[in-house]
Amino acid sequence: MMNNSNIKQRNRLPIGDRVLVFLKVLTMVGMMGIIPAFLQGQEKPVRGQVRDSESTPLEGVTVQVKGTRTATATNANGNFSINASNGDILVFSLIGYQPRELTLQNQMVVNIQLTAESRSMEEVVVTALGIKKESKKLGYSAETVKRQDLLQNRTVNVMESLEGKVAGLDISPPAAGAGSSTKIRLRGQSAFAGAANSPLIVINGLPMDQGARSSNGWQPAYDLGDNMQQINPDDIESMTVLKGATAAAIYGSRAANGAIIITTKNGQRDQGIGIEYTSNFTVNSVLDFTDFQQEFGQGQGGQRPTDVGSAISTGMLGWGSRMDGEPIVNFDGVMRPYAPNPNRIKEFYRDGTVFTNTVALSGGSDKGNFRASFSNSGAKGITPAPDNRYTKRIFNLGLNHDLTKKLHFSFNANYTKENNENPPQVGAQGPGAPNFLTRMSTSIPLAAFRESAVAENGTERQTSGFQGTLLNPYFAKGREFILNDRDRFLGTATLRYDVMDWLYVQGRYNYDYSVSKLEFNTPTGRGTSTPFNNNGQGPGFNGMYHIEQAKGTEINTDFLVGASKEFGDFSIDLSVGGNIFKRDVGTFIDEVEDFTVRDLYSIQNGINKTINNYTIFRDQTNSLYAFAEFGYKGMLYVNLTGRQDWFSVLNPEANSEFYPSVSGSFIFSELMKEQSWLSYGKLRGSWAQVGSANGIPPFSNHLFYDILPNQLHGRTLGTILGTRSPNALLRPFSVEERELGLELRFFDSRLSFDIAAYEKVTTDQILPVQISNASGYTDTQQNVGSLQNRGMEFMLEVIPVKRDNFRWTSSFNASLNTTKVLSIAPGTDRFVAQRFEGNEFIGALVYEVGLPLNQLSANTYLRNENGEILLNDNGRLLQGPVVNFGSALPKWVGGWTNTFTYKNLSLSMHFDFKAGGKVLSSSALNGLRQGHTKASLIGRREGENGVVFDGVYRNGEKNTIAVNPQDFYTDYRNLQIADPFIFKSDFIKFRNIALTYNLSDYVKNKFGFIKGLTLTASCRNVALLYKDLPDYDPEAFASSGDNRVGYEQATVPTTRNYAFNLNIIF
Repeated sequence: MMNNSNIKQRNRLPIGDRVLVFLKVLTMVGMMGIIPAFLQGQEKPVRGQVRDSESTPLEGVTVQVKGTRTATATNANGNFSINASNGDILVFSLIGYQPRELTLQNQMVVNIQLTAESRSMEEVVVTALGIKKESKKLGYSAETVKRQDLLQNRTVNVMESLEGKVAGLDISPPAAGAGSSTKIRLRGQSAFAGAANSPLIVINGLPMDQGARSSNGWQPAYDLGDNMQQINPDDIESMTVLKGATAAAIYGSRAANGAIIITTKNGQRDQGIGIEYTSNFTVNSVLDFTDFQQEFGQGQGGQRPTDVGSAISTGMLGWGSRMDGEPIVNFDGVMRPYAPNPNRIKEFYRDGTVFTNTVALSGGSDKGNFRASFSNSGAKGITPAPDNRYTKRIFNLGLNHDLTKKLHFSFNANYTKENNENPPQVGAQGPGAPNFLTRMSTSIPLAAFRESAVAENGTERQTSGFQGTLLNPYFAKGREFILNDRDRFLGTATLRYDVMDWLYVQGRYNYDYSVSKLEFNTPTGRGTSTPFNNNGQGPGFNGMYHIEQAKGTEINTDFLVGASKEFGDFSIDLSVGGNIFKRDVGTFIDEVEDFTVRDLYSIQNGINKTINNYTIFRDQTNSLYAFAEFGYKGMLYVNLTGRQDWFSVLNPEANSEFYPSVSGSFIFSELMKEQSWLSYGKLRGSWAQVGSANGIPPFSNHLFYDILPNQLHGRTLGTILGTRSPNALLRPFSVEERELGLELRFFDSRLSFDIAAYEKVTTDQILPVQISNASGYTDTQQNVGSLQNRGMEFMLEVIPVKRDNFRWTSSFNASLNTTKVLSIAPGTDRFVAQRFEGNEFIGALVYEVGLPLNQLSANTYLRNENGEILLNDNGRLLQGPVVNFGSALPKWVGGWTNTFTYKNLSLSMHFDFKAGGKVLSSSALNGLRQGHTKASLIGRREGENGVVFDGVYRNGEKNTIAVNPQDFYTDYRNLQIADPFIFKSDFIKFRNIALTYNLSDYVKNKFGFIKGLTLTASCRNVALLYKDLPDYDPEAFASSGDNRVGYEQATVPTTRNYAFNLNIIF
């Protein structure tokens, strides 16, 4: 037995401690200088609360001393504090509400109620480059996410909480628990797999890719998270989704798929010092959708095992006799009851937990504001073998300060430290608990695998004839590990100078630094039935150790000059700017096999060094851009943008691209003010052209050389490195998008409607094209394919009931998107993007001209001219041609939310759905051919002597021959016929329910020093109301990439999450 202490211990990354200490010192020094300045002038504050007509606290209300620059804003509980004197006039204003003024007369506490402005829908949204604009001025689709959507049903990855809540936004989280990534698509997949299809993420002006880190296949198939992990939902001030190319055009090539703009909290001016504490505890309970047959047990040919040999060889088969509870021999020689074990999934997995605590210190004066927060998350995953643990610590600092009346400084810093131990395997046929639990015979109790995982010689005890792929997870516990550490620092410093009240100059510096370390192993003795070599040992039998270290830096430096003027009925906003983007990433990988000293995980301990390389990824993009907005009478707006990018990854002689856009909006309700039924009406339209150099790696247009290990006649020979011919003529692919939209509000905004239609064409896509082997290469990358996305987005919000103490709000959104392949390459109408190869199924993900993207392709039944299935003379299947079964991409994505508010109590329920896609289930094939699924009962139930399949012979006669079920269903695997294993990927889920109780008024009156208290209890994944895929959750097998979409393999089960949240403000 191996000593657990021999397992490779985690080496903490040195950057973590250094950066954390630096930030702590920086914060302490900063606070020593800043806080006293903020506290100046706080001797006679005026405090109060602002509510709406229904007594609901209003957040974000501007409270200003009239005629001065002294201003503040209300917090989440509607509270404010501001310095003022008797006789001063306080102005209270909020977009969508009628402004109100109040003259101070010795009051120290002021409570104000604002009335909704039925005619105004001039909400402010954060657009590209962090510029705030009134939504009525936008000629494109931009949707602001409500903060309660992020906080009521919290997730470790903040994007998961947006499922079904934003029209056109497709969120697909894999069932990998805390620390996993999330697949994000805006308006569908617009590029072939291999290019970045995720939207750009912008945090406080710092642009970054989503950065999903995952592997879906063999060795290892793990989800290692993405860049959204660095965002604490408690720190988010606002989130805006810029959907179309026009909305994000000013960001250029990196935002070809839209952008998500996130702004974090910076505190509020004139608020003094405040403390906020948030605690969230979540329990993750495993959901088991498997419904396997529990009638027949282990064995084959209708016979149960009679000795250890037959028990091992049939361990994965359920073709034995009927289970009767009588003792039979198992793989370890122990006699156990021949009885069903229906709860294997819930018996193996455990309840997971996530505990997150955030404390924030904030304050402000008339000179500026600050906020510093620290968050600690600890998660225990549902997978016990090997033990999955995840920890995350986030330090966030935001600061705004007026250096002078005209010079303003802002600074944001974020430091995140992640440690992910043994993340579960996702969506793969390889060695892992999901594959093992669903493919081993249900008559073998889980206790047998746990008690007898290790053989007498310390190797894994053989449990089945598929030992190479069905590995006992209990052997992995304490022996197998995957350790992933990551430290990341994000910093943004902005300096703005107001030259005049209509002209400003701004400079900004963004710094993104990360370092990560990945280690995983294959323990000695794992998989005893792997192919043996001449020494009687299989590959990896004597152990494998892999270590991977990466360090990356991204620097964005930009400037912006902006001017805004009004001339009577006309207004004009002009801006000119530029950006330099630099990226430098280095990765070092070492891997060894066959240890000299057993279980000593060190690169120096391996006999065979299988991998040893260092890769460098460097690129730079220089950009200039300009944008202009022209307005007329506050009802007609035209926006123009232009951006020129110069790419270092392209041929210097042709490395520049220009991206223009034009958009406009017409607020026609301004001409219909006499119509009381119409609150707001706006027509918008846009056109944009952007591009992306994603998919063009650095140095790809250069030849590289290597030295051959062997000599010829005593001379060293050189060779060209690689099999792909460089192409110096590559250019960015281009995205052209058109959009029309209509926004309507009726009956004092109690009925709101928004509809958008768009068409997006992506051309010059980059694909590998095969060339003659005589050239010395196998392929080259070329600008070839084109795709067309067409779709519509619908948003509807209704307030059916609106009383003094009760309000019911209902909102529905849906989006329809289809992606069609217009072209691939000259002379090519079909391209295999990914082959699903393995020992179960050989299908493929295919691009075919004229069809929707991502066709699932595989063999079908052989049929006659009448469409009848043909069988051979023995009543068995015949292999038909390869056909397309449909696109794996969903056409419809949407959700429905209802919120009921009674006084300080709020109940929210959310449903979401996806429809229109297909899935090819490898698990369904394995379950059928191995006798586990209920479909395998056909042919062996009472009165049945075999499978009499509904087909005809070649002569047209109806089949009457009964075939042994095990033989018949195994033919599906041998012939690779996919028809019974193609399902709809559709689902409808009762996603969330949350109950929130705001006790702020009570605790404020009772204790005084407590300004706010909110309690929330919620449940996520309440119920799966509809699905077509048997035995599994259609979302569970999702991956962050696009090359395996629609291919289901056994994966970690989804969970139902019960959460409790406490928020206190002092």
